Amino acid sequence: MKILSFRISGQFAAFRDPSVTSNQTVYYVPSKSAVIGLLGAMIGIERDDNSLGALYGNRYIDFFSKTKIGIRYESEPRKITYFTNHRSFEKATMKPFKKELVQNPQYRIFVLINNEYDEFNNIRELIFENRFMYSPYLGHAYCPAVVSEPKEHPTEEVSPDDEITTCVILDESDTDKADVTFKLLPVSGRRQESTVTIERHLHHFYDGNKLERRVLKYWIPINFSSYRIERDDGRKLSKFYRIDDEVVCMF
Repeated sequence: MKILSFRISGQFAAFRDPSVTSNQTVYYVPSKSAVIGLLGAMIGIERDDNSLGALYGNRYIDFFSKTKIGIRYESEPRKITYFTNHRSFEKATMKPFKKELVQNPQYRIFVLINNEYDEFNNIRELIFENRFMYSPYLGHAYCPAVVSEPKEHPTEEVSPDDEITTCVILDESDTDKADVTFKLLPVSGRRQESTVTIERHLHHFYDGNKLERRVLKYWIPINFSSYRIERDDGRKLSKFYRIDDEVVCMF
């Protein structure tokens, strides 16, 4: 089993929070849906079969259901805020709207696809050749991205207990409860300072043949902060895989 990874970066990222409709609030890291859309565009998978049909086409659904992704956030958590004027069609007036962008984002994206699935060799070839069907961007067309440093990692599924990670962890506990299904402790001596930030994402997943969604938390280590997973249980949507001397949460 192998995991494919690549670095993707740009001047800006605009992965919007879908729960905010008036002003534009953005996440530091993309959701799984955003990463699958990015990968699909790079290898030429259309989201739908035609503009008047279902929201998602069969090829896209197949790709989404057979692909697990992981994320490492590799840049400073920095946002910029600006305002744009939108015209109201009701009153013919201009109204300012607040917008955000993540500045100088850099991620390493991990991709796990069954080797027997046809899209595996397709995406591997295009990423290593840096040749894409559609140009990659980070959340919006005005945020073009650069893909670099593709790698293949031999891997195996492991229990995360007592393992070290620097990657995003999907928190599968209920967001309206204080309890979490795992515990993280910073690893002393690896970094001068360990920092983690938490975002609430609308997470899409397949339950059988049906697309479901839940609001879940992403625990995001900052600046390659290393954390030891002291306890982990109740995991249904994600698994951990070993890469070198750490584990990556794939979901």
